[in-house]
Amino acid sequence: QARLMSQALRKLTANLNRSNTICIFINQLREKIGVMFGSPETTPGGRALKFYSSMRLDIRRIEAIKDGTEVVGNRTRVKVVKNKCFAAGTTVFDPVTGLTHRIEEIVEQGAGTAVVAADKAGGLHVRPITRRFDQGEAECVGLRLADGTELWVTPDHRLLTDTGWREAGGVALGDRLGRPRRFLGFGSAEPVTPDHARLLGYLIGDGYVGGKTPITFINVEADLRDDVAGIAAGLGCSSALRGQGDQLALSHRPGEVKGVLALARWAGIYGHLAWERRIPAPFFAEDVAADVVGHLLYGIWASDGHVSREQTGGVRIGFTTTSEQLAEQLHWLLLRFGIGSSVRVYDPTTKRPSIIEGRRVQGARPCWEVSISGVDNARRFAEAVPMRGRKGMALMAALADPVLGAHRGSQRGYLPANDTEPVLAYLRGRGVTATLAASFVGDGAGNPKGGLRQVLGSSRLRRDRVEQLAAALESEFLTQVLAEEVWYDKVVEVLPSAWLRIYDVEVEEHHTLVAADVVASNCAPPFKQAEFDIMYGKGISREGSLLDIGVDLGLIKKSGAWFTYDGEQLGQGRENAKHFLTDNPEIMVEISERIRAQVGIGTAEPDAEGAELDPDDLPIALDD
Repeated sequence: QARLMSQALRKLTANLNRSNTICIFINQLREKIGVMFGSPETTPGGRALKFYSSMRLDIRRIEAIKDGTEVVGNRTRVKVVKNKCFAAGTTVFDPVTGLTHRIEEIVEQGAGTAVVAADKAGGLHVRPITRRFDQGEAECVGLRLADGTELWVTPDHRLLTDTGWREAGGVALGDRLGRPRRFLGFGSAEPVTPDHARLLGYLIGDGYVGGKTPITFINVEADLRDDVAGIAAGLGCSSALRGQGDQLALSHRPGEVKGVLALARWAGIYGHLAWERRIPAPFFAEDVAADVVGHLLYGIWASDGHVSREQTGGVRIGFTTTSEQLAEQLHWLLLRFGIGSSVRVYDPTTKRPSIIEGRRVQGARPCWEVSISGVDNARRFAEAVPMRGRKGMALMAALADPVLGAHRGSQRGYLPANDTEPVLAYLRGRGVTATLAASFVGDGAGNPKGGLRQVLGSSRLRRDRVEQLAAALESEFLTQVLAEEVWYDKVVEVLPSAWLRIYDVEVEEHHTLVAADVVASNCAPPFKQAEFDIMYGKGISREGSLLDIGVDLGLIKKSGAWFTYDGEQLGQGRENAKHFLTDNPEIMVEISERIRAQVGIGTAEPDAEGAELDPDDLPIALDD
């Protein structure tokens, strides 16, 4: 049976190709589709032989076919389902609302309105979601990146690498995947003043705005409490120390506007506990001012962040929060400044407790840490965020340490591998020697004795050095290369495959999106689909299919509800036209032959009498 089907398929190949037709041969049917039976890797169903499904079809009834008031059949649509999908749990950032959703929430609950999409030049844009797909279950592969980020997708899902697009199943250990390096920018809009943005940051980080007691800022640093009290005074609030002097309660003065309360309600943080906190959408607007966002970030960092030195001597900046949503939002706001960060979760009960003014403090909820490492990212952070208070002074002192000059920046500071040869070829074409390039770059240049490549970076070209050259040469080409808003992170582990629920979305224009902080492709039209009539007691209606194809090819004219062929009216309405073809089989045969001739099926004649037939055109014998 299987061999006969294979031979039949080979004989049909030429006509299928000429007519642009998809033909599905079904050799195995399941009695219990969708019920797990046996190994999920080979049997997604029960009571049948093992089989490999190379194509999935989505078959749906789209409308009932009626003869008068009696239902006589169904109009059916069959669509080839694309399996290039994301596994449940994959996070997708919505740049319009500033919220991060899991892919299953986007598809099943309608969450999210837009995504971050990448164009062919590596630029990142905001693009709307146009369609959402629940694709069932499938085998998925997992890829773990250097910072611990995991991405689970189907093996045929295409991912952006430093050498171009590649299917996830073909990504190997050591390959590099595209991730956002910088996103959007800033304008001049101020949804709130910088001072009020800083106050919101304080309250998001270390404020109690649960609603049962006065809004309270809880922090042991006196300079932060004084800053909060000063801003609150301008909003009509008085302040008083409580507890052991580390709690600053804010109460509105009689007869004055409740300014702090109104600000907290506007931001959507009033009535929410720490693990429910999030940054309001206006701070993610495309035209928001950098100063406003910088003061917001400072308030959160000064109250709920840290600065430290790594074992290697490098500088590390971080935010810690019990709100997963807030951690993802901080990551994307930092990208507005071109500051790279990573988000990881840890269990605080496994850590040693902190001692604050003699008190043992240890959290019980999962915590998310937004970590900023690399001297280049640390310097950008110091430029973007006001450097004030104890932490600001500590960061400035650390960045002034001359030892940092020997530290390399983060991996975001390198150009992708496929840019190396074009850049070097361009510089040679401009007559730039290694010595000249080193003079343009300055103290940070490599040894010119090693050639241009050594000057700009031994393995990959360093972005900061190429920037110096672009400015010195006033090069439009180098400026375009540097404009790419994607960097490439190394795959450190290919995880064992797993059978998971999968979903996908369709994105307008670019048909890409950033999912789990990785640039990936998405479902894109044109989608292969067909519609036909299934009549009760008859099966698929040949008359209905001929009408559809005839109208598409222009052989049958459709004006309003009337169908006309060669000046003869077939009938008013689809069902009447089908009845006419049934009653006049000679016209139906004529239409069928004209359709075959137009698409090039069955029209080839032998060149001469006795010409040999192709082996694939010979009849199939049961004993073959």
